[in-house]
Amino acid sequence: MRLLKIEAIVLKNNLIGETDKIATLFTKSYGKLQAVAKGARRSKSRFVNAIRPFVVANYVIFEGQNYYYIDQWELIEAHRNIEKDLVKFSVASYIAETINKILEENQKSERLYLFLKHSLKAVDELQIDPLIFISSYNLKLVSLLGYMPQLDNCVVCGKRENLKYFSNSCGGAVCINCKNKCFDAKPLHEVTLKAIKYFLKGDYDKLQNIKVSGVIKEEVDKIITAYVKEHLEIEFKSKDFIDNLQNM
Repeated sequence: MRLLKIEAIVLKNNLIGETDKIATLFTKSYGKLQAVAKGARRSKSRFVNAIRPFVVANYVIFEGQNYYYIDQWELIEAHRNIEKDLVKFSVASYIAETINKILEENQKSERLYLFLKHSLKAVDELQIDPLIFISSYNLKLVSLLGYMPQLDNCVVCGKRENLKYFSNSCGGAVCINCKNKCFDAKPLHEVTLKAIKYFLKGDYDKLQNIKVSGVIKEEVDKIITAYVKEHLEIEFKSKDFIDNLQNM
């Protein structure tokens, strides 16, 4: 019987059988894997809190015929504030969904793991507008995956002046003279470009007190959401829920 000692973050869990739950874990050393918590649906089970969404913990798991099974666990971070706040929970759900859909089973990435851990901690501890946070998270995520948008120079000719358009297909800001070379180039306000740069390069804690108009915030969100969809070729259902919350 193969035993593994792992640090992992719970991306999601599902019911399995009458009394058990199965968790999708993103582990620091072994990538994404599925692990069953026997009896976790029982209120008095020692695993009742072991695979709550967004929990960070140390686990001892063993390999069964079809799944891994959790044998022991020790909590590292519960993220209690996320549990108590619907907006924080929706943002954390979006983050977990993106990581889950990006990763293949057993795909390892310690950099992505540490980024996820850092992002969830920021959601839990900081007070940041959800659209601003998600825009910043998305920009950091695509950059980590190798799709950082070019923002300081025209992505076509390299010039720094008159960056008045943004193109998903070309991969960033486009100047007036090159707009016709990118079929999907759309107008880009100067303030919007500055906001995108700040969201990309700034740490999460710098976003708490930033003042951005609703129009610019929504424009950035629209641009970056489309950019993520273009380059990752994935749509995320939990983003729709956040958008609905914003409209309530």
